[in-house]
Amino acid sequence: MKKDIIYWLRWIAVLPGAIIFGFLATFPLHWFLYFTLAHGETISGVNIRPIEYMLYPFVIAIVFILVGFEIAPEYKFKTSMTLTILYMSSWLVTMYIISPRYQYHLEVRGILALLGSFLGLYITWRKSRIAPPNYSTN
Repeated sequence: MKKDIIYWLRWIAVLPGAIIFGFLATFPLHWFLYFTLAHGETISGVNIRPIEYMLYPFVIAIVFILVGFEIAPEYKFKTSMTLTILYMSSWLVTMYIISPRYQYHLEVRGILALLGSFLGLYITWRKSRIAPPNYSTN
């Protein structure tokens, strides 16, 4: 089967698209927290930035895996497994080599990143199990 240019462009766009949309998903998270929890920087004297700081890895992980799953033209679940492994390995490098002095925050964020990546993988597994509809006219 001959593959067209769109097929190859989609494969090329999997990783950059997943990274870009993963980070773009933090904007709606910020707006959601800002408009629902506070109309300023504090909630009853408590700063909302730590809440955002803890939730960012969770949201980025889910969106990273789901967008990569949707962009990939074939082998979607294998692509999402690869993206999960890539995300977790890059997170572990960041967590233990680059920033060892912020250990507590990184442990909490690491758990949320792990949960987010596995939740994204579970969602893609569920989506890949759904059979396409049969449009036969029999």
